[in-house]
Amino acid sequence: MKIVEVRGIKIGTGRPKICIPVMEKRTEDIVEMAGQAVMAGADLIEWRADAWERLECGRLPGTLKALRTRIGQVPLLFTIRTSSEGGLKALSAEEYAQLNQTAIQSGVPDLADVEMGREPKAVQSIITAAHEAGVGVVGSYHDFFKTPSVEDMVERLRKACAGGADILKLAVMPENMDDVVRLLDATQKASRIFDRPLITMSMGAMGSISRVWGEYFGSAVTFGQMGQASAPGQFDARELRTVLKILHKQASMAGHALPAREDMESKDKNLDHSVQSPEGYKAPAKKIRHLFLTGFMGTGKTSVARELEKLTGMPVMEMDAELARREGRSIPDIFAAEGEAYFRQIETQLLQDIAREETAMIVSCGGGAVLAEKNPRLMKSCGKVVLLTARPETIYARVGTDEGRPNLKGRKSAKDIEALMAQRAPKYKAAADVVVETDRKDIKAIAREILAVCSE
Repeated sequence: MKIVEVRGIKIGTGRPKICIPVMEKRTEDIVEMAGQAVMAGADLIEWRADAWERLECGRLPGTLKALRTRIGQVPLLFTIRTSSEGGLKALSAEEYAQLNQTAIQSGVPDLADVEMGREPKAVQSIITAAHEAGVGVVGSYHDFFKTPSVEDMVERLRKACAGGADILKLAVMPENMDDVVRLLDATQKASRIFDRPLITMSMGAMGSISRVWGEYFGSAVTFGQMGQASAPGQFDARELRTVLKILHKQASMAGHALPAREDMESKDKNLDHSVQSPEGYKAPAKKIRHLFLTGFMGTGKTSVARELEKLTGMPVMEMDAELARREGRSIPDIFAAEGEAYFRQIETQLLQDIAREETAMIVSCGGGAVLAEKNPRLMKSCGKVVLLTARPETIYARVGTDEGRPNLKGRKSAKDIEALMAQRAPKYKAAADVVVETDRKDIKAIAREILAVCSE
């Protein structure tokens, strides 16, 4: 197999390399989180630039250079995951190509992720620019709705290889364990066919086994998180390193190890890659465990939460139901007797309890859970915040003038609902890590879209 070596890291030999993604919105948070990834022992750092709130060509070089200063000699993978493949940005072919070429020409990234399913002209222009600049190409395909046949998965990897990718990547979504086994089978077959490293994974909690067994089947890189997993299927990077080290030893003994070996002990003794931390720097104790579903009433939070429970095995917490249980009375009765201010107070208290809860869960939030200033901070301190949206007409059709919803009193039309939504919209958006539209989508598709966005 052709080994891809980047800043001393050999991809395609030894145990699978650990790549830690950075998906912050603000520039300063991106740089800070990348520094934490270094301290967590990342072999590679992926900057998911589609999550950046200021993604534009003019700002890319400066932020990339700040990243390089912060991470030292740790290899950097530059990625813009577009909405067509589960990402956060909807871009034209021209915009996608221009942004990638600008990043490549900055001289900072070592690797660039290229979505091979995009327009051929745009894809080829990025690959040509990358190779001219000495940047490796990760040719990727993502299917966040299903797991194709073994033949189809191998064919996608073949197209990435034929297109000039240096590393071939495939991520798929399983519906059952047969799908996970099929992905592993396709990985093993592809590893015998192609002369370059593979990165494959079955997404979500069900597919988590594919993230640690890569060495046995031929996948050379796996994605890990800092602290507890921020998305189903991903592991804490430090725990992942321990597991991979054990499996590498067993794979070597059984003859399954990827070609050639590396000095694991010397690597593990120097997790920071010789990069010096700033004086007084300490990685925060932030642990990401939960998935918070927010949004206006009627956007489908409860139904989506139940579907996510089926896909991930994570338990569901219905905040309004839990508050009613604790108070021993219905939500309308709480509002009538105590008023909204009291309700928001006990809502915050419940979020504080959730933040202390170590068991990862899916939290279906009440429609006004983001209104109190401290609530979004509590959610972000221990999880990902997903905002579900829908048009006022859709919400009115779903909830009408439901008397069980106190904030609908006196609002008898879609326009009335639109007015209340407009009041809350800024706080919803400010709190959200991810926004998912629910109009004209079935529940299963919405749940899989959430997992796709959160699983990379």
